[in-house]
Amino acid sequence: MLKHFTATAYIISKINGELKVLLHRHKKLNIWIGIGGHVERDENPMETVLREVREETNLTIKLISEDRLLKTKDVEQLITPRAIIQEKIPSYKDEPVHFHVDNIYFAFCKNPQKIKMDEEYAWFSRHQLKFGLEKEVEVFAKKAIDKASQYMVF
Repeated sequence: MLKHFTATAYIISKINGELKVLLHRHKKLNIWIGIGGHVERDENPMETVLREVREETNLTIKLISEDRLLKTKDVEQLITPRAIIQEKIPSYKDEPVHFHVDNIYFAFCKNPQKIKMDEEYAWFSRHQLKFGLEKEVEVFAKKAIDKASQYMVF
């Protein structure tokens, strides 16, 4: 079965004094999900998620990392995704059923007011994440808020 590598960010920001996660309604799938897209040939998943967020939202993010990043002349330790999941993607027009191998990242955003998106989007607090989301989206969105609450300084 065909597999595409993707990267997704669950972006957290403090809005009206409350930590919220950004989700958007995916046009093709008609479900609420984090922000992301396909890994290009010349990218690693970390670069992909930063690019996709910038392109799709106009936001600047900082990935949440517990890792100490090693960087030398020839070696750079990448930020480890929070999870890597494989998800079945239904056929759409000319695209057959396939899988996404999705690298899930959590991220901070300090400038949520700069968002510009073509798709429907919303910032959700933890208690608002009970409205029929896909199970993995609900789990990752809640974990992102919980993790961000340990690190965020505004």
